[in-house]
Amino acid sequence: MKRHLIFTIFILFTFSLSAQNDSMGIKQFVIKIDERIPQLLEDFLVPGAVIGIIENGKIILQKGYGFSDIEKGIKVSTKTGFNIGSISKTVAAWGIMKLVQEGKIDLDAPAEKYLTRWHLPKSDFDSNKVTIRRLLSHTAGLSLHGYPGWSPNDELPTIEESLNGINNGPGRVEIIMEPGTMWKYSGGGFTILQLIIEEVTGKKFEDYMQTEILNPLGMTNSSYKIDESILNLSSNEYNGFGEQIDFELFTAKAAAGLHTTIEDFTIFAQASLYKSENYNQQVLSTAYVEQMMMPEPESKGIYGLGYQVESIPNTDIILKGHGGANDGWQALFMVNDITNDGCIMFTNGGAGYNIYSQIFCEWMQWKKGEPSNDNCKRAPSIANQIKHIIDVEGIDSINSNYFELKKNELDKYNFSEEQLNALGYFYLKNDEIQNSIAVFKLNVEAFKNSFNVYDSYGEALLKGGFKTEAIENYKKSLELNPENENALQVLKKLGVN
Repeated sequence: MKRHLIFTIFILFTFSLSAQNDSMGIKQFVIKIDERIPQLLEDFLVPGAVIGIIENGKIILQKGYGFSDIEKGIKVSTKTGFNIGSISKTVAAWGIMKLVQEGKIDLDAPAEKYLTRWHLPKSDFDSNKVTIRRLLSHTAGLSLHGYPGWSPNDELPTIEESLNGINNGPGRVEIIMEPGTMWKYSGGGFTILQLIIEEVTGKKFEDYMQTEILNPLGMTNSSYKIDESILNLSSNEYNGFGEQIDFELFTAKAAAGLHTTIEDFTIFAQASLYKSENYNQQVLSTAYVEQMMMPEPESKGIYGLGYQVESIPNTDIILKGHGGANDGWQALFMVNDITNDGCIMFTNGGAGYNIYSQIFCEWMQWKKGEPSNDNCKRAPSIANQIKHIIDVEGIDSINSNYFELKKNELDKYNFSEEQLNALGYFYLKNDEIQNSIAVFKLNVEAFKNSFNVYDSYGEALLKGGFKTEAIENYKKSLELNPENENALQVLKKLGVN
């Protein structure tokens, strides 16, 4: 069963305002991070990364690591371009708030007030309750969590077509719950905001954002429009196994389409630190920036107006920012607007989360004034080793190798069921059915009590034409979890009661 990534970062470690008295100075911390990142890139098969760390409003580390193009040997620099996934929403929110500041949009007005080219589908709910504020804070009760991208050979749909469901699978944007009653993440809501910017300004979204937000901030190597100049700066993108994949494009630019560099985005991070003594951006007033970073009550404290809000357990620390992930890209941006500190990291590999999460943890430990420990470490996926075995030897020996490694090197790799599942779907997506079936079968043997692995194995068997075996595995999945809706639906389509 395919699992959708939820881009919210759940922070497991705490720190206090003791950075000024920490046991490791700034120079020593920078040296440690600088030495650690290259090894992490190697461990997790991520070709390249960039990092920016801000301390008391000032940049203490800004650097690129690894490669933006493995084949050509081009290294990552601070000017290398990265897609930053859902962090695009935070920057797009500045575009909306500038129109609010200018009196051209009312935060609490219905979105429908500004729409002529498209309208919310009829539902059991009042569309007038879908306000600009609720779209920005994901409390509008809308469907469509996130978007897959389009290949360079695809003809991209219009914004209206995307909202109506021509968007590579997520479906149309519609009201599915009472607006204002709870937080529900909706990339679709930000596509509505993208359209509203075009309706109100009479300009294309990407052009408005360039002239009114990005350029005035000094982010001149950033854009929501992927043209030749952006492509010339950009890294290639790579999957979770370090293999180059197609460069993706987006109609849903506000939700997922911003391309930027660490030099540019560190400027944006500093622009979010409205209390810094060096604060000087002229795009939004400090009052509006502060308002964006305050949690909206309807979100139950976890989201502002385009900013995620992360309360650190057992402290009074609250971080603001966003996470981002598209195929081949992983990114994180978090700032502390009280102490004027921040951490930003972008990677060009599908396994990049494993890198930025560890570096982010190291940053928090440092801010706590404590030495880093094993709490920050993540083991490389066993799937990388199994894929290497398949590439070299084929599938015949993967079972014996897997269980031998699990017996003798349990602490060296991450053996969770999600690791092999990801490898199985990698092969399934590439129509390497035999390899996919072999990997899912191994996962069933390794995790006999997991309904999810039987569901995934059944999917591969069905695609391979093994209907009887597929039915058996879907039934086993239901036996372990009678509420597995996916298995129920597949069996129903296959005529099984």
